[in-house]
Amino acid sequence: MARSRTRPVAPRGSNNTAITDNTSLINAISRSQAMIEFQMDGTILTANDNFLHTMGYTLAEIQGQKHSMFVDDATRASADYR
Repeated sequence: MARSRTRPVAPRGSNNTAITDNTSLINAISRSQAMIEFQMDGTILTANDNFLHTMGYTLAEIQGQKHSMFVDDATRASADYR
């Protein structure tokens, strides 16, 4: 019986093909979903065109602002939000 010969599979992200696949996946998601990126403290880093169009902002208006700009005063003051 002949043994099948297989190449070891490199872990994801360990070569350029995997990185390209991940980049392609992120780009596809960005084209179909509204996405926004925050720092851990809630500062807005960036948002894609779908998000900006849906929310009615330009990137210049929100970049550097805090997430709290998207919630009402009562929510912002609540313990749950903090």
